[in-house]
Amino acid sequence: MELIKQLIFIKILKAKNNMPTKFSSNTKGILFIVSAIFCLSLMDGFTRYLTDYYNVITINMFRYFFLFLFVITINSIGNKSVIIVSKSKYKIIQIIRGTVLAVEMCFAHYLFLKIGLIETHAIFASCPLIVAALSVFFLGEKVGWRRWCAILVGFVGILIMLRPGSKVFDPLSLIALACAFAFAIYQILTRYVSSEDSPDTSLFYTGITGFVILGLIGPFFYNSIETLHWLWLLVVCMLGAGGHFLMINAFKHSEASLLQPFTYLQLVFVSIIGVLIFKEKLETEILIGAFIVIVAGLFTFWREYSKNQQI
Repeated sequence: MELIKQLIFIKILKAKNNMPTKFSSNTKGILFIVSAIFCLSLMDGFTRYLTDYYNVITINMFRYFFLFLFVITINSIGNKSVIIVSKSKYKIIQIIRGTVLAVEMCFAHYLFLKIGLIETHAIFASCPLIVAALSVFFLGEKVGWRRWCAILVGFVGILIMLRPGSKVFDPLSLIALACAFAFAIYQILTRYVSSEDSPDTSLFYTGITGFVILGLIGPFFYNSIETLHWLWLLVVCMLGAGGHFLMINAFKHSEASLLQPFTYLQLVFVSIIGVLIFKEKLETEILIGAFIVIVAGLFTFWREYSKNQQI
């Protein structure tokens, strides 16, 4: 009996020694990005709920106030310093990108109420394709004919979702497309400043710019918030700050070309929330158009990854 116990003990030890002691850097990056997307999807769901009761400027005013406090706090811990983090060679561009994001988010959250989470995010899925197209003109990046074809195919998918000329065409869908363009410009500017500024610096300017802008105009749109809704507003703020924090850590562990495809999970998550919680319908045109856009987007990511591997 003792011999059997010793053999079992030896096998357990061998099994433990053969187990991986830690995740690879890429695995950590993927776990971080999926967690970030999940948090941001939940944030959008709670935001959609609050838009039934309050205007989007009020909601985002508090969200940016919380983000500002979050940024100040994390940059005051350890050897970090807010003064050091705030130093940037592109201060004007950082302020512009922060402004673009703050305005875009207010319009996006308004669209959650008017056309729904699913349709809004389906159109937003075109953002990576827009970034690929704009990077040629703003960043001087080279895009081959294959990626240009993918971008054109992706815009066909957008047209299917927008359904211009049909009876069901909603002009608000054009605002959603404009938001996708605005967010693409935000990402282009983020890429541009990243050549000199750290992610912490970019997050600092994102938080403080939105806080200042919405802090100035928010009080004019403020309406009293019910006690229970303060809890949901706090949840929105925490999910937003947590999502940004997780996303920053994701890109610290893995390359953008590996992580970007996982951002499409947000469309999956918000679709589940939209259907189950807000009784939204999965329209055929939206499904087909979103599928085309996502496939085109994944192809552009794959081509970019292949190009980087060759280099």
